[in-house]
Amino acid sequence: MPDGRLVIIELKRDDTGADAHWQAIKYASYLNDATHEYIVRMLAKHEDITQDEAVERLLQHLGTDDLNALNNDQRIILASHRFAPQVTSAVLWLNEKVPGDDLITCIQLTPHHDASSNSLYIQVNTIIPVPGTEDLRIGIGDGQDLGGGNNSGLGEALRKTFAESIRHPTTPFLRGVADIVQADMSGEFRPNRRSKWAGRGGDHRYYHLWYSRPPWGNWTTSYRVNLHGDEMSSCSAVVHFATDRSELMDNLRNSNILNEYEIGDSKASISLNGDLDASFAGEIAGTLKHMIRSITPAVDEFMNEE
Repeated sequence: MPDGRLVIIELKRDDTGADAHWQAIKYASYLNDATHEYIVRMLAKHEDITQDEAVERLLQHLGTDDLNALNNDQRIILASHRFAPQVTSAVLWLNEKVPGDDLITCIQLTPHHDASSNSLYIQVNTIIPVPGTEDLRIGIGDGQDLGGGNNSGLGEALRKTFAESIRHPTTPFLRGVADIVQADMSGEFRPNRRSKWAGRGGDHRYYHLWYSRPPWGNWTTSYRVNLHGDEMSSCSAVVHFATDRSELMDNLRNSNILNEYEIGDSKASISLNGDLDASFAGEIAGTLKHMIRSITPAVDEFMNEE
């Protein structure tokens, strides 16, 4: 891709079978540490060109004068006529766990024959990621044969919850808040992991940002925005720093870094009120950025000392 990511394509002529995603993940893992030199040699051999020509092609493709961006990440494309539900369910789960762009794309290839011209052509449809992919997920009790048992209805409930959350108006609003935060921050301050949608917790919607390094994690140590009220106006937003590490929370509390926030046993928070509009999104993002800039360095210092 032009951004330097390698794309691993797993092409199946008919059905994916139950483990096509696993095969592709193995191939991606093999290429994770591939050097620029290795990729240049691989391209040169495949295209039957010199290594200098291969370098020139890669530089033109990346639109840069060096190969530093090459293989900064990987993504996977699965292409097949039919997809086993075990594959689509696993892909949806993996994509939910990966921040930013989806890790795996599923493309359906449907062959057609035009009798009038005796021509063959292939119709290409991206089935993941697209809105409404909840129907492709295997849920507990959804009727799939996973080793016995009757349909308890839990799978259907899970699909409805998934669909309702991703389509809820608070999802694009909170994604917009995260976009502002990530666009305005750089380096180690910039959270590189985020929720896929606004989850539902009791009387509120929640959205998390965190880092890929310890002790950060979605449900361990993270920054969170809770929105109370489902209306587009008169919402209450609570911006949190939350952690499950009591010794870390004690350290932050004793250092007076959390003085401007309301402090609980495992979180520091500040409340805001407004409508779900651009102005309120900017206010939440500004509060969150201030919290990140003050707390993240202290967390990193604590981890280094530990």
